[in-house]
Amino acid sequence: MGRKKKEEIIKEQEITVKQLYRAYTFLLCALLMFLYSARQIFVDYDAVKISVMSALFPTVYFLSCAINKDLGYKEGVKAVVISTIVLLTYGSLTNYFITGSFEITSIISIGLGYFMTQSVCLSIYNFFLVNTRLPIFIVIVNYMFCCLIFNMIYMLFNYRGAMTDSFWLEYALLVLIQTVFAIVLGIMDSAIERGIDN
Repeated sequence: MGRKKKEEIIKEQEITVKQLYRAYTFLLCALLMFLYSARQIFVDYDAVKISVMSALFPTVYFLSCAINKDLGYKEGVKAVVISTIVLLTYGSLTNYFITGSFEITSIISIGLGYFMTQSVCLSIYNFFLVNTRLPIFIVIVNYMFCCLIFNMIYMLFNYRGAMTDSFWLEYALLVLIQTVFAIVLGIMDSAIERGIDN
């Protein structure tokens, strides 16, 4: 009888993990679609346009790190791969149906930047995740490092490699805005315990 109970508990935990994984992946895909849609919304400052998408991008790192913490590195990577495919598909379809053409540079820059930085983010996060909690400093630095890489990839594609004064001003302002988000998300992240049972 005791063995059957243990098997039932394991089965229930597996079902819980699957349900959480689906919910997290769906949430990550929905967040990416929202951010992709917000890429054309800008805040103007001193003749520089700050994209709302780029400013809010640390949220995707927070969500993928939450998956890594709750469910493990393997599930985190799978969620990133699925969300990258959804992002590229959504970007291609919306560009085609709204504009009647494909904005290849926009789709590639966001897709490539997202996949590369998420891979780096999860690897660094998993490397340091030896305890139930990570120091806030490591979490914030990880988010910021990934934001710096994403901004550079995205902006180089959109500026077509021209590093003008407005390029660097926009880059610096994005980093400042993302730092604020990273600090807030880092505090929230450090409060999350590792594993679904904690």
